[in-house]
Amino acid sequence: MKKLYITRTAPNPRKALILLASKGIDVDDMDDIDVVDIDFAAKEQMSEAFTKINPMQTVPVLTLDDGTVLNDSQAVCEYLDRVYGERSVMGNDVVQRAQVCSMRRIAEFEVLYNLMLAFQHSHPSKAQRVEQVPEFVAPSIARAVKALAYFETSLEGHDYLVGDQLSFADIVLYLGLDFGKALKVDPTAHGENLAQFYARMHERFSIKKMAKAKPTEANE
Repeated sequence: MKKLYITRTAPNPRKALILLASKGIDVDDMDDIDVVDIDFAAKEQMSEAFTKINPMQTVPVLTLDDGTVLNDSQAVCEYLDRVYGERSVMGNDVVQRAQVCSMRRIAEFEVLYNLMLAFQHSHPSKAQRVEQVPEFVAPSIARAVKALAYFETSLEGHDYLVGDQLSFADIVLYLGLDFGKALKVDPTAHGENLAQFYARMHERFSIKKMAKAKPTEANE
């Protein structure tokens, strides 16, 4: 049985959950994947058992029946996109796949990554994992906010970043906007197009709307 290790509130594992949900698939109802919720508050990602699976101590992780371990969010999402559901979220032809890849990388490295970097260097929960440099925080947030102007322009006259359907680029941009709230970056304050885009995505894929972790046997 395949196993998908996640936590349901962090941006990277949410990529996989939203990708499946965008195809109408509930991750908890899949017949061939067991979902394993990793409790970051309890530091389960640092346990000996999980570290054997993924020495990087990050999620998502997807283990396949043949023992293959995918421990990068992009790799996990590429696999899920190709194997499950009829419509590709990564793009339906070579040109569209390239466009989605381009938009996704800009959203990831200019928006989401910079906001995650600011969070890592400012939040007390990350103090034991990284050597925090407070001077990184403000410039990282500023770079992310600056990049939002590009997406505000890209969304002019469009509901989505590539073509007329939701793609993985939209998922990553939405997660960047949503994560920014943890750093007091208002996702609706950087242009009308972005505000409308965020509202549409949040209505479908907010943490409150997505499936919650099922109780473990110990808690039942």
